[in-house]
Amino acid sequence: MQMLIDISLFAVGLILLLKGASVFTDGASRIAKCLGVSDIVIGLTLVAFTTSLPELSVSVMSVIRDAPGIAIGNVVGSNIANVGLVLALAALLTKGIPVNKSELKQGYIMIIVTIVSVIFIIAGVTPVLGTILVAGLFFYVYYLSKNKELKDGMIEKIIEKGKLKKDILLCVFGGAGVLVGAEFLVNSSTSIASSFNISETIIGLTLIAIGTSLPELATSLTAAFKKLEGIALGNIIGSNIFNLMMVMGISALGGSLTVVSEPLTKSVPVMFLLSIILVFLMKSENKLGRVDGAALLAIYGFFIYIQFFL
Repeated sequence: MQMLIDISLFAVGLILLLKGASVFTDGASRIAKCLGVSDIVIGLTLVAFTTSLPELSVSVMSVIRDAPGIAIGNVVGSNIANVGLVLALAALLTKGIPVNKSELKQGYIMIIVTIVSVIFIIAGVTPVLGTILVAGLFFYVYYLSKNKELKDGMIEKIIEKGKLKKDILLCVFGGAGVLVGAEFLVNSSTSIASSFNISETIIGLTLIAIGTSLPELATSLTAAFKKLEGIALGNIIGSNIFNLMMVMGISALGGSLTVVSEPLTKSVPVMFLLSIILVFLMKSENKLGRVDGAALLAIYGFFIYIQFFL
């Protein structure tokens, strides 16, 4: 009976989390577009932030519930899923995702952030290191904001038409849905893991990571099909940066996050390797084609295999 309740709570939590993130994204993206922000900047900041809300909520709730394995496993697993699953499917199901110099530059930044984060993870992400990550994110967003161009008088027009109030309310209700959904998700997944004698870390690396990456999957696929490649690729690069700097950084403020389990020692190198491979493919071909997508998906499939069978 308890298992049925846990599965039901997991399903409800996932629905609330995904629907809340979707509503939040809809309201926030309309505001950003009215302000005249480019696709790549929207993808790297606004969309990346909103699609990372599930990861943030789950990781913070996990720390509060004294389940740090889920917190850090969720971050590492989500970054792996973003590249090996989400971006791979986006490349496979479309005619390919073109890459420009701006996106390649952001890819290099993602690698730098990943290297620093891996060092922090190995050392143990203390509250001090978490603060450094969060501070670094503010500098990154500031750097991106310098490319933003506002449409003259657009803010006044939005306020006059009352659209801003509606979109802010959407963001509030969407954010609330994400938080409640994350609470259900963490509690139920922890209970399920203990019932099957599966470690919290593996649950965070696989089941929860895939669940919280669904907003990125929906956003990137939709953007790719609509020929908004800047959002499709920028969403993944930006989300991975936000996961490491914002999600892991804020989670560490509540207590040190340390790698104490074998699944994480296997997974952190995979996260780093996928980041390197992604940027290599972006640079060498100036496009992520279907072959690239198939290769990334194969790596992700092997990653899932080693979590449960090796």
